[in-house]
Amino acid sequence: MNWTNEKPWSGLSADVDNKFSVHEMLRKANIDQPLSRNKKLYSNANKVTFQFFKAFTNGGESPIETIGSLDNKRIVWALARLQKADFTLQGEDSVQAYLLLTSLQEIRQSIQIQFLIVRETCNNTLKIAIEARTKFNNHFLLNPADKFDARMTKKAEQTIGQGVEAISQFASIAENLAHRKVDDSMSKRFMFDVFQPEKSLELSSIGDKEIAEFADENTKLAIEAITKAPGQNLKTAEMTAWGLLNAVTYTADHLLGKTQDSRLRLAWFGAHAKTKDRALELAMKLL
Repeated sequence: MNWTNEKPWSGLSADVDNKFSVHEMLRKANIDQPLSRNKKLYSNANKVTFQFFKAFTNGGESPIETIGSLDNKRIVWALARLQKADFTLQGEDSVQAYLLLTSLQEIRQSIQIQFLIVRETCNNTLKIAIEARTKFNNHFLLNPADKFDARMTKKAEQTIGQGVEAISQFASIAENLAHRKVDDSMSKRFMFDVFQPEKSLELSSIGDKEIAEFADENTKLAIEAITKAPGQNLKTAEMTAWGLLNAVTYTADHLLGKTQDSRLRLAWFGAHAKTKDRALELAMKLL
């Protein structure tokens, strides 16, 4: 297994300066050209979408750091840093906070946002849920001359503020997870509960024999990641609930999927995003 701590979006994105114009951002990420399927329809869609991205993040004083595209440019996205929500566990395990803005449809009518944490030692990502609205209409698409008015700026500030608060609250949960010790049996059961919950219910115990006979490939990868993934040797993760959670997020972000593009799509928007949510739910039950 090739264990890496590269960012899951490496090679699929470009780092940008928030001072860049929208055109400069798009050109650097090679998404300044219209989609070939319908050039007339989509010729301006990416421009006005990133116009929205930039206005939204400026409203919350969150600079865009990275932009990219997925699925042959059907999906476009931007990551904005929320530095004031960063946290460090036990003085050594650094976690960074981000706002992820995406448009998943080619016509770019809708903008979706997520709040993510990224563990620095391994660049695993985990969504932190908020109660506020996470979908917005791209009003620039109908009228590119529009500006972010005071109402939308305030909404952006409030939404980003709620994201920062949610991540700050999660930092306390993460600290508790990092102090919750687990043993080998619990660790293996945890991975079956995440990836094969129905099979887990059938097994009274899970050891090497059961893993060899019943574990699917995803479960085996996650069990191996408990001790071998980057950052799992830190005291915060070594046989702790935090370590189990990060073994799952590492597996989803770095190991699953046929290509890097499909892996990131699944980890952020697809089935593997739900797997990570389930892992967080199960980890919190260990507290």
